[in-house]
Amino acid sequence: MMGRIFHTSDWHLGRQIGRHHRRDSEFDAVLAEIVEIAADFAPDLIVHSGDLFDGFRPTLDDVRRAALALRRLGDIAPVVVVAGNHDTASVLWHVEFMLSDMGTRPREQARVRFATSTRPDELLLADYPAADGELTLRVGALPYLHPNRFGYEFTNPAMATATYAQRVRAVQADVYRRLATGRGPHDLLIFAAHLFVEGAIPSHTERKITVSSDYAVVASALPGVDYGALGHIHKPQRVDGAGFPAHYAGSPLQLDFGETRDTKSVTLVELAPGAPPRVELVPLTSGRRLVRLAGTLEEIAQEAPRVGDAWVKVVVTIDAPTHTLAETLAAMLPQATIVDIDPIRPGSVSRVLDPETPTEELPGVEDLLRDYLPGRGVTGLALDHAMATFARLQAEPDPHDPAPCCEETLLTAAISGHGLQGIDRSDLLVSADATAEEAAR
Repeated sequence: MMGRIFHTSDWHLGRQIGRHHRRDSEFDAVLAEIVEIAADFAPDLIVHSGDLFDGFRPTLDDVRRAALALRRLGDIAPVVVVAGNHDTASVLWHVEFMLSDMGTRPREQARVRFATSTRPDELLLADYPAADGELTLRVGALPYLHPNRFGYEFTNPAMATATYAQRVRAVQADVYRRLATGRGPHDLLIFAAHLFVEGAIPSHTERKITVSSDYAVVASALPGVDYGALGHIHKPQRVDGAGFPAHYAGSPLQLDFGETRDTKSVTLVELAPGAPPRVELVPLTSGRRLVRLAGTLEEIAQEAPRVGDAWVKVVVTIDAPTHTLAETLAAMLPQATIVDIDPIRPGSVSRVLDPETPTEELPGVEDLLRDYLPGRGVTGLALDHAMATFARLQAEPDPHDPAPCCEETLLTAAISGHGLQGIDRSDLLVSADATAEEAAR
């Protein structure tokens, strides 16, 4: 008797390199590779543990890309998709609507199901029989729990003042209690979640505030199941200290230059009652590499022949500013796409900018503040608190700048009944819902 699980995560469809380089062909290639590996493995259950999209408002092409890949996976085995911190519930509902034959198929019979709610009565718990007909894979799915809109109903008033980690622990315990209720000897329990577990190694391309110590879940607090399918951290890895096999599947592509050393993969799991699981990482090879080159022009010239077709970030040491730097590097790396050039002059107070560098690529206020505070003695947990406070202040609307956004303009037009030629009212409601959810983050 054996149950098989195919675990993938953090697709981040729509993610760009820099501000202007889309990666559509890479995503198409790696999704085709994922489907092919899944078909060869023939799993009983496929788990996507969150961050299907990179942005709260994915393009129509990215929605189509996600729906097509999930439909292909659903033809292989039932699929459970967990909402991540980058996902918007209304967008996932739309994908679910598309995959349920425009809502004509009952949700319980859908081949692809989405876990978008953390309400106790709406948590996704489902049973899937294994191919051998003897085992049942029982999965409990926990979407990302946003600290600023923790929509879980706690019966204990003391939880109102509990820390984020304490609250998550209570929700996880509830998921496990529901999973374990009525468990038989041939039931295998699967916990699928999008969260940051203490001790996991980030790639530092995740959103900084979501992988701070304030939002880390203690590994020993994870529910004791047969397998934990985790998402959120982009580096594939096992979670030590959980007391049971729990793995981050990681992202399928190197998403930024913090992941240049990461080997991307999907996770294949074979489970049997009372036996250690067999976990295999199958590498993904479809994406372009991300390469960071640093040194003088002479040193970079020596490394250049080994780069080939890749996305490249260059940190180059120069003696004096030169307006031909970009052309010189491009000639050295003819197959590569250079997405960033950072010239450095030894002894210079600040970095030298290429004359053609757009001003929008200059360091942001958040980056400048994070670099400045440690010099003033603000480090560790205090630094995380300061940055979290700064992020909350940035997210708050400016009362002195009530300029309406595009969605508000459309809604105003809808209410007044004017200016609606060519505008579908359902589109207005979906757009407003996405706007409200994004503002809540």
